Amino acid sequence: MEQHLVTLLTELVAINSINRTLSAGPGEREIAEFIARRLNDLQLDAAMHDVGPDQRNVAATIAGKDRRRSLLLNAHLDTVGVDGMDQPFSLKRQGDRLYGRGTYDMKGSIAIMLLLADYFTRQVPPLDILLTFVSDEEDKSTGMEYLVEHWLPRVSPAPVGGIFLEPTEEDIGVCHRGFTWCELTVTGRAAHGSRPEEGIDAILPLRAALNAMRDIQAELQGRDPDPLLGCASIHSSIIRGGSELSMIPSRSCLQWERRTLPGESPRDLGRELERILQAVNQHPGGHTAAGSAFFVRPPYRVPDDAEILRRIQKATPQSRRVGLPFWADSALAGAMGIPSVLFGPSGRGAHAINEWVSLGSLIRVYEVIKNLIQSF
Repeated sequence: MEQHLVTLLTELVAINSINRTLSAGPGEREIAEFIARRLNDLQLDAAMHDVGPDQRNVAATIAGKDRRRSLLLNAHLDTVGVDGMDQPFSLKRQGDRLYGRGTYDMKGSIAIMLLLADYFTRQVPPLDILLTFVSDEEDKSTGMEYLVEHWLPRVSPAPVGGIFLEPTEEDIGVCHRGFTWCELTVTGRAAHGSRPEEGIDAILPLRAALNAMRDIQAELQGRDPDPLLGCASIHSSIIRGGSELSMIPSRSCLQWERRTLPGESPRDLGRELERILQAVNQHPGGHTAAGSAFFVRPPYRVPDDAEILRRIQKATPQSRRVGLPFWADSALAGAMGIPSVLFGPSGRGAHAINEWVSLGSLIRVYEVIKNLIQSF
């Protein structure tokens, strides 16, 4: 088992699956083809979905004894970039630690799913197992969007639950934050720097936006925190403006991120956006401003009475219920009515140059999920 897992993870890490849109990588085509071949070798009908240029999903169903029930397993295929890493696509073992890009986030979990596929094609599971490997989780989650819009609706009946094998240190992720990306543009009037009275500076009004965001952040920190997720937050991310040192800038743009908690209202976020926009409009100077939320990913919390939560707690009673600060594809499954938890291995260095996953933890996660499936 141990050597099989190391060999498989070595092959997965050797495939460069850096996200195409986030980090200018080659995308997930090659790793998707590798996984599809492995599943087809197990006599599974692996479907490959063309999500975008060099972006692929893979999905397959292991038929169970009870075809009226199914369980969703999910991992993402893409990784972030490798700047500063030494031989990122070569697996290195140091004791229990397996180093390499994606070992922790989350090719170790892909290896677990492939080993589960190998086991349950030889030992018929009690219910259908939906194996899903998606692209683009590190950027816009277009792979998971495709899955919930085009593939999962055709699964009948809907899965009783989902397990997203994100690295959780073997804890049970029952909730996670969402995020909203917002943008504000200010329009002024260009003029030569020697004649400032003829121009309208489009950058200076951003001071009002940043001050308003500072006040909102203080208010968010002053609220009662979520027991597992803490406080919501807002931060400025990108500022652009101006064209030449000798020109009064005619345009500026501020983008920011608002990290959200389960239960927060989109209406409240809209009011915050309006508050920031109003602060800019009230800043003197004759400029105009417009703002919008241009990308939204919802927060998620699995229902306390969900069957999948009860079963995974029974399968790993030592694991804690935790909230996760990052967003995950599980929110999209939850939004379509599939109660989902996050459960995966221990390690360190996600998105860092020293990424590693624990081999012992990978084996334990494999056993927990195998036992959970057999409990149905």
